[in-house]
Amino acid sequence: MILPLAISAAAVLITFIIASIQDIKDRSVYRVTWYPAAAAGLICVIIYWADPLPEKLPVLIISLVFAALMAAFVFFGLFGKADAKALILLSVAVPVTPFAAYIFPSLAVSSLVNAGVLVLLFAVICLIYNIVRKNRGPLSLMCSGIPVRGDSILKYHGFIAEEVTETEQGIIKTRMKRGTHASALKHQTPVMIKVLREHPDTYAAEIARYAKCDIIWISFGIPLLLPLTIGFIFALFGVSVVDIILGLIL
Repeated sequence: MILPLAISAAAVLITFIIASIQDIKDRSVYRVTWYPAAAAGLICVIIYWADPLPEKLPVLIISLVFAALMAAFVFFGLFGKADAKALILLSVAVPVTPFAAYIFPSLAVSSLVNAGVLVLLFAVICLIYNIVRKNRGPLSLMCSGIPVRGDSILKYHGFIAEEVTETEQGIIKTRMKRGTHASALKHQTPVMIKVLREHPDTYAAEIARYAKCDIIWISFGIPLLLPLTIGFIFALFGVSVVDIILGLIL
């Protein structure tokens, strides 16, 4: 039953790549993007499960539980909708990798853990870059963004990472409150540089205020779909951080 899963895995991978491009470009994924892979995956997993084997039962349970968890996370606002849809699709449509031995505990979980490691790697690279460039700021910002000239922010992608207010004493900058960027993504607020760039007239006051800052920190806000896609590719061919760690421990 390798062929059905291989077809389903290819469909999911293509979908992930398309969704990642959309997410990077527009910070949103069109709903229709998921439909072809969902349809192909449904047909393929039906063929896969049509040959029942006792050892498949744990795989089925893990897949369904993981998909249910992702749905619950979205319901309670703990996870982005596009990211959750990707993981639900992966968990259901490709329960195991057809190209390598079984990886623990599942392909979806291993892909997510791989993605987490890649996000941490990006944070380390970003931190090293800022240290080398002698950029000083809060550790969280040094791990997630860079300082740029206030009059050049529209050239970048990501989020404004500092709240800027103008007083009689001049410009005052404070860190954004926790959760501001997640709210900006959901409601398309001017904290997103993309929103400022697309609506310069509407947010002329904000743009002018940012331009008065010699330096302002921005956060790149790398969408999870990109590292998840890369993590999926690694896991698909048997490279799982979970398995590597367990192999070192056990």
